[in-house]
Amino acid sequence: MMQYEPWPFLPANAFTPAQAARWWQECFLPTEAIRDFTAVSGSAILVGEAGTGKSVALQALLHETAESILHVPYPVQNWPQGSHPWLAGRRHVSQMMAATANEIVRLLNQEPARLQQCHELLQEFLVWLVQKHLGRRTLVRLLQQINWATQANLPIPAKDDIEDIYPSDDQTADVRGQIDELAELVQALGYDGVMFTIDLNEQEASLSGQDLSDLFRLDLLENPGVMLRAVLPRNVALHAQIENRVGGHLRLIPLYLAEANITDLVGRYLRAATGGTISRLDELAGTAVLKRAQKEINTLYNAPTVAGWLHWTETILAQYLAQTKPALLTDAQAVTEAYYQRHVPLRLMPEQMAVWRGPQLLSLDRQPFELLRTLFDLQGQPAPDALLQIAGTPANLNTLIGRIRRIIEPIAKTNIYIQNRRDLGYWLENFA
Repeated sequence: MMQYEPWPFLPANAFTPAQAARWWQECFLPTEAIRDFTAVSGSAILVGEAGTGKSVALQALLHETAESILHVPYPVQNWPQGSHPWLAGRRHVSQMMAATANEIVRLLNQEPARLQQCHELLQEFLVWLVQKHLGRRTLVRLLQQINWATQANLPIPAKDDIEDIYPSDDQTADVRGQIDELAELVQALGYDGVMFTIDLNEQEASLSGQDLSDLFRLDLLENPGVMLRAVLPRNVALHAQIENRVGGHLRLIPLYLAEANITDLVGRYLRAATGGTISRLDELAGTAVLKRAQKEINTLYNAPTVAGWLHWTETILAQYLAQTKPALLTDAQAVTEAYYQRHVPLRLMPEQMAVWRGPQLLSLDRQPFELLRTLFDLQGQPAPDALLQIAGTPANLNTLIGRIRRIIEPIAKTNIYIQNRRDLGYWLENFA
């Protein structure tokens, strides 16, 4: 029986420390674009199609600079128009300063002695930074923790005694002043600089709106101690006209994977998962299955992608091992159904009256969308009465379900997402 370890196909945050070390050694492929992205100094944007490994490139950057750079994640939900901005009604600069203040507070709670390296003006800036962006309570707790851990005697100033050093986040002098002091503070704390990191996928980008365009108009990039590293979908970069804003302080790096890169990566994952027993997909599946895999990946992603092929690799391995007797997989239809069930969930997008099927955005008309939204709300439970409230009659319900299936189901006459049974009615499966 083939040895099989599923860990290489798990999300990186599910790895044990030993598995993470093995992944970097056995699975990671440093392509030319990734090497450029990790080696370039200053700010850079890595642009590529969905599933080409942009997030892996960002993880490689964080992995290489973990000790020398203060990393500040800046996810889209914390942007000015995001679902959870740090400070309501404030611009990118304020949100990014708040995110940095949060990371510095975390650092000083763990290593309070670092503050002793900061001169008085920088300590004054830190007090302003934390109180203005994270609140009075966070500031007091931080100073108390530092005093307790280091036997220091830092004064805890009254709220009204703290000068608002930089009152605005849109005036050039205030923006540049706080960015310059932030860079100096981070360097005094023992880092070469601060790096804001953004990993924007297609779903998030579709909701980012003006925030994305505004982000690259900031005067953040002129101080070498402050960097912005972003990985963006190619169509998003084109839509936001980011190429037109790239100057001497910001480099744009295209990410492209050749077929040989994808073959190499698939082989690495197969060897890691099977203890070196298997290194090629044609050892597990026949030509019909592999051609179907290529067709489905091109349909979903519009190009060969690492994500697509690794998902197919995991599916093929699982289907191969599920057989009573090991044999080449030849039933392309069965493996395709398993692929969609395992790796291509539906995600509802109410703002756009649409649904994501993996990396594909599928739009619906009003009534079919409301019916599909109800199926999502029911969380996989059949509820005929709730569906009839939208459809009106059983006949219209069946018609609407048929219209939805023609849009969202990837395989004709096969129900991956919308299921039904005569005595139960309709329900949804494989959704996020």
